[in-house]
Amino acid sequence: QTRIVRVNCSRKILDLALHDSNVGMGDNSKTLATLMDLEELGACGTAATFQLPGKRRGIVHITEMFDSWQPFPQSAIRKGKVYEAYVFCDAKETPGGKMQMSLRSSLVHGKKESPEEKRVLAIADLQLGMRVSGYVVNSGPKGVLVALSRTLDARIRLSMLSDEIIDKDAVSQLYPVGKLIRDATVVEIRADEGQIEISLRQVSLTFGQLSVGDVVSGRVKRVTDFGIFAQLDNSLLTGLIHKSEVSDTASVSLDSYKLGDRLSSAKVLRLDNGKIALSIKASAFAEGELDNEAEDDEDEDELPDRPPQLAVDVGSVDSNGNAQEVKDNADSNTNAQGSTTKRKAHDPDVEAAPWEQAMLAPLTALDDGRFQFAEFHLPQSDAEAEDDDKHNDGSAEDDKRPTKRQKKAAKLAKQRELQQQEQDMAEAHWARDPRSIEDFERLLLSKGDTSIVWIRYMAFHLKLGELEQARQVSERAVKHVGFSDAKERFNTWVAFMNLECTFGTDETAESVFRRAVSHNTAKHVHLQYARIHERNKKTQKATRVYETCCTKFPQSKKVWLSFLTFMYQQGDLEGGRKTLPKCLAALPRRKHPVVVSKAALLEYRLGAAERGRSIFEGLLDSYPKRTDLWSVYIDAHIKAHTPPSAATADLATVRSLLERCCSQKLKAVKMRFFFKRWLDFEKRWGDVESQEMVRAKAREFVTEQAA
Repeated sequence: QTRIVRVNCSRKILDLALHDSNVGMGDNSKTLATLMDLEELGACGTAATFQLPGKRRGIVHITEMFDSWQPFPQSAIRKGKVYEAYVFCDAKETPGGKMQMSLRSSLVHGKKESPEEKRVLAIADLQLGMRVSGYVVNSGPKGVLVALSRTLDARIRLSMLSDEIIDKDAVSQLYPVGKLIRDATVVEIRADEGQIEISLRQVSLTFGQLSVGDVVSGRVKRVTDFGIFAQLDNSLLTGLIHKSEVSDTASVSLDSYKLGDRLSSAKVLRLDNGKIALSIKASAFAEGELDNEAEDDEDEDELPDRPPQLAVDVGSVDSNGNAQEVKDNADSNTNAQGSTTKRKAHDPDVEAAPWEQAMLAPLTALDDGRFQFAEFHLPQSDAEAEDDDKHNDGSAEDDKRPTKRQKKAAKLAKQRELQQQEQDMAEAHWARDPRSIEDFERLLLSKGDTSIVWIRYMAFHLKLGELEQARQVSERAVKHVGFSDAKERFNTWVAFMNLECTFGTDETAESVFRRAVSHNTAKHVHLQYARIHERNKKTQKATRVYETCCTKFPQSKKVWLSFLTFMYQQGDLEGGRKTLPKCLAALPRRKHPVVVSKAALLEYRLGAAERGRSIFEGLLDSYPKRTDLWSVYIDAHIKAHTPPSAATADLATVRSLLERCCSQKLKAVKMRFFFKRWLDFEKRWGDVESQEMVRAKAREFVTEQAA
């Protein structure tokens, strides 16, 4: 029985329906739905609106579009296409009469879902430490809101987004709406308030593992008037460094630290109700807890490697980029005179200790700024002469010369520089990893006929946003690579087409394509051009190129198979099925088995399994003794009727096919392969009785052959 939906007398059209219009109002049911529009994701998580039978409308949550967690799932569905949908019976109708639905195969077709694909619908199903996935539905300076399912949302605070410090103004760009969040950790559940807190950080250190006196590391999270908040490494913990615990002297203050600065050593002073008090003063550390303790000149084997924040007091940097007074606590405690030396820092951005910078830059200037040539000194003033008389004869000379520590450090630095230069030259750093235009040009002198060098040169300019320079490199590449190596020449043209299709206009892309056709094998260029459009999600252009390619090369099996695969992957099953007869009409008969078997496999994988089975059956009627076709057919049939493709294994269907295959009268070598394949199947999915049955049939076949 059918139901009349609409009558149009003027056009003589009668619309009929085979089902009740009240679908989904009672029990859970399945229906067909047409995609009307893709919604902008909001806090509700609605991704798309569908037209249902009976002039009803339904909405699909972003977590209910696919079973697998796909990045940006809205881009995988097309407006105007008809989809199979599942209507939730427990879903209350939203304002406007829209019903909640799902496109997931596990609900529509009853397929078994894996544990990572299962949606968490209730807070009671969550546990602390559990790994969850979801989609971003809102993001801002305070954090990110993630939809775990159609009924549950979770929040990721700003401090929980990354182990690194993230600027709150950059959260919306780093975590846009619709982005997939994988394997987040549940860190807090407030069931009474219905709130869930998750984290993307790698957590290993907890508050209970800390004790007073421990030395930890971290980064500056926030600087306030009363101290510094430090984010401890490998944890979700934040400690406070009071301003009185920053430095032993006034030369280092809170202004010396900025957001994200590394704190390599901080000592735990107090632990109180989840609060952590830290200190980075040098005096707070016992002997041996810091790596930067002063060592004797004769015992020092290498330069200390300690960031300046925790070991010494560093003055702020003025507007001209010159470091102000630097005071070494260790040297000041050792030196009885307690004099402070004023120095210039070579590079304030490099995390090197101040004394390391001082040793690498020997003192060469007098206090009054006068320049000195070797073996020549300006005459001293009377005041200076009188001042020198107050000291012993060697004191003035000692103040002008570097110390033994500085001499040794300068010598070590020079040796390291020479070793690095020798190592770079020996390993040909510019050839392995070119990082500048000079490196690429130098490399092209010796490897100018290698396409990968030219392609990396293009990518180098594109990474810097220099599109015109990348085009110039592409023009040089296609002209420079010789005709002797067709593969290398073809690779450069493919890179050039990729560049114009991705960053250029349609006119420039077509121009490069026509030039590439004239310099390379036309069929290969057409196929690559179509695949480039396919990768760039330009479906219509890719379809036109494939159709042109099939017209120009109708007897090419590779061209038709590429076109068929493209249409099935795009979900155009009807188009692919209509293309197959055209393909067989154009191709020679000897190429039919491979093409038809490929089409059957595409039906098994992306279309309807029963249609794929029908195609294989028709093919084997024409080629019954082709063992390669039987093998492909059996593999595809087993995969389609066993998990994970099917909820439960359909053993009867598979056994029927295997038994029919093993009943053929073929050579013993070929039959041995099929019996072994059947036995392997029974070992995995059957039982002892079914395995013995296969062995009995094999023995029966051997007996018949011997007779």
